[in-house]
Amino acid sequence: MIIFKYCGDVINIFRTFLGLNQRFNQILLDKRLHLLTDILHINIRHDYYSSDVFQQVSQQLLSINKSIDNEQLSQVLKPLISYHIQQKYIEFGDELELSRINFECLRQQLSDDDDEIVQLDEELKTKFDDLRSTSMTKECIKQIKTLVLTKGARLEFDNYELSEYNFTKAVNQRLIAYITSSNSENSEIINSFLQLFKTLIISNPSLLENKDYVGNGGRHLQYFLIHALYRLRDFFDSSISLPPVNMEYYQAIVDLYLFTIQSWKHVSDRVYYLDDNMFDVLEMISEKNSDIFLQTIQWEILKIVIDDYFMQSYGAWDDHFKTRFKQIFKQLIEKKRLDVIKYIYFYFRFEDFFNESKYLRECVNLLTRNRLERRFFDVIMNDVSLDSLFSKKHLIFVLLDKKERKLVKNLLILSPDLIHELDEDGNDPLLYICLKVFGCRHRIIEFLINIGSDLQRTNNNGQNFMDILKLQRNKKLLETLLDQEIIQIDI
Repeated sequence: MIIFKYCGDVINIFRTFLGLNQRFNQILLDKRLHLLTDILHINIRHDYYSSDVFQQVSQQLLSINKSIDNEQLSQVLKPLISYHIQQKYIEFGDELELSRINFECLRQQLSDDDDEIVQLDEELKTKFDDLRSTSMTKECIKQIKTLVLTKGARLEFDNYELSEYNFTKAVNQRLIAYITSSNSENSEIINSFLQLFKTLIISNPSLLENKDYVGNGGRHLQYFLIHALYRLRDFFDSSISLPPVNMEYYQAIVDLYLFTIQSWKHVSDRVYYLDDNMFDVLEMISEKNSDIFLQTIQWEILKIVIDDYFMQSYGAWDDHFKTRFKQIFKQLIEKKRLDVIKYIYFYFRFEDFFNESKYLRECVNLLTRNRLERRFFDVIMNDVSLDSLFSKKHLIFVLLDKKERKLVKNLLILSPDLIHELDEDGNDPLLYICLKVFGCRHRIIEFLINIGSDLQRTNNNGQNFMDILKLQRNKKLLETLLDQEIIQIDI
């Protein structure tokens, strides 16, 4: 069994040995080897192995009797990672509630002695300030935790981004800056810093309002954590190449971020946080990461953030909200994140955006830039869960303007009644393309006729199909339709 530990990372071990025979499968899933928790970059947790999710994944893995590729293996293992993030979030919420109750009890015991409170808080701030210029020892971290958790000291800073030092600057300096570090740090040291920052938040959740400078103002800690989690680098790292992620630091950043989401619930002025936190996550989302661990963590965090927003502060959208959300949707189109589009559409139902002709055209332009984008557009239109996403009565005329024959055909197959839709001048699709679109149009016209356009319909100006074809501007079009035998008339 020991030899497996020298066969590479967990994914490679499973890829190499899983499915060879039942004996190998059983060894790979033996708790003593704890490969399933190694996937999560955590120490063995017996409560995980007794969970329904772990039991189901174990049974799936045991039943495999042939070699499987990375994609197949990732799909089997993905529920483990999702379960881990969900459990962490719940556990951090429980931990925070209990710790805050204990801390407030300590604080109340000090309320009769203002001098002692001031002295304790100043001692804590002095210890914290040492973080800026000295190497942090276990003893120093222990002293800070003692001041908070057994004596009731509270750390306070003003939130100004140009202040010399504050909580957000400390997290950036001591934790986030190392997300791509090639050095193999002792996991105990990384965990010590994580516990230190959690302890300080327990003393004062409003520390999360501290800002660090970003060039045109300041941003809260959430922004820097989200940047690290989704862009996989420190915000202040300006290198062109993207180094490999240090998974121990990444996991610590995940834990701190989940803890801060729970902690914001204890900050009095938190309305702006809910919007910014959700928007920052959506704006940071990039193309799907090939690493199943990173990909799944990013997805689970997105779900937590969206759920948190809806549970805490879902109200009317102001113009700023709508503008930012519209921009995010266009970014998701460019990144082809259909999964994210579907998820947020389920919650937000933002089809009203596409009643605005200008915005609809902007999105359609993105979706028709090349063959790959058109294919993605086709996928969106064929997805039943997104059936009401675009305003089809507006979309049909935008696609006609762009002469997107295949997309027009697909849209009308999906929604045949659109053949009778009218624009503001009373033109149905057939009249519209003849009257308001220029260039080569005969194949679209042929399709519209074949699926049942009303050739006798008149628009608001009393023009029917033949009237419009006989206009001087349509002389070449009429000749083409006759030459191709799409229509037959006596001239």
